[in-house]
Amino acid sequence: MPAQNIEGTLHVDRYLTTFSVNYVQDARNFVAQRASSVIPVMKQTDKYVVYERGYFWRDEVKSRPLGGRPEQTAYKVSEGTYSAVEYGLEHVVDDRQRANTDEPIRLDENAATLLTQKHMIKQDRTWATNFFTTGIWTNDVTGVISSPGANQFLQFADAASDPIGVIDQYKDTIHERTGFMPNTLILGAAVKRQLRSHPDIADRIKYTMVGIADEDLLARLFEVQNVVVARSIYNSANEGATDAFSYIVDENAMLLCYIDPNPGLDSPTAVGLFAWTGLFPGATNAIGGVMERGRDDRAHSDYFQYRMAWDLKVVAADLGVFFSAATV
Repeated sequence: MPAQNIEGTLHVDRYLTTFSVNYVQDARNFVAQRASSVIPVMKQTDKYVVYERGYFWRDEVKSRPLGGRPEQTAYKVSEGTYSAVEYGLEHVVDDRQRANTDEPIRLDENAATLLTQKHMIKQDRTWATNFFTTGIWTNDVTGVISSPGANQFLQFADAASDPIGVIDQYKDTIHERTGFMPNTLILGAAVKRQLRSHPDIADRIKYTMVGIADEDLLARLFEVQNVVVARSIYNSANEGATDAFSYIVDENAMLLCYIDPNPGLDSPTAVGLFAWTGLFPGATNAIGGVMERGRDDRAHSDYFQYRMAWDLKVVAADLGVFFSAATV
């Protein structure tokens, strides 16, 4: 009797339960929530008071005449407004999918990850459009390849450039104009790469224990509290088309600004993330988001909805400086 070929009949391939591949972006790559003052609000729209600092910074103190009243002074206020928009996205798990899914596919966890990632991408895209470009801040400066003039600086790709001096100069510009020293520097990915290899920075850190220009070390060099490298990625291709991945934030630019980490009364800040936490009191998280799960019996499916309500806006344009073409 001829031998039978039994190859492939002794094992049926199944998904590994200890390994899978999923390109989930690290939350540290996203910039919107790290480079904004999160301001919880109870109403969808409202106003906030803006004190005009010129009135507070004048010297009108005079000697009081005998029997007379002191010199009088006053101040004026204006107002700012916000308008939170609710954004939502839904993912559905059909009963047939749930009944036919093998380990290690985790339908519920995957639904939460999918929806959360897409909301973070939405916020970063809005943040980049609203803040990481020219024409937004009181000061715009541009990197050039040679002979910088007014509102220009030598691009960091040039070994003769002075990134620490440039940052120091505009830190003082913001401080002189507002009284607040910038505490946050947002770097495009290419700017971070260039700074890591810049000879001036390499020379300054060569005797440190770390010796690598990571975010914490750059923060110490530039004397700011936070260096944020914007690395979130967006796929602009529609489903079925060839994927088109790119950084959401201009990788050749950077933004220096003051972000109040604990906004409250009398708190200027460059960027405000007005999070409508009052949309679902007690259910929303600190940034105005809520994850809901429910059952749609008519569709024989479970649904997952992630809803967020927020407004991202410039609160104080004079607390920021945008640097375009910092490198190439």
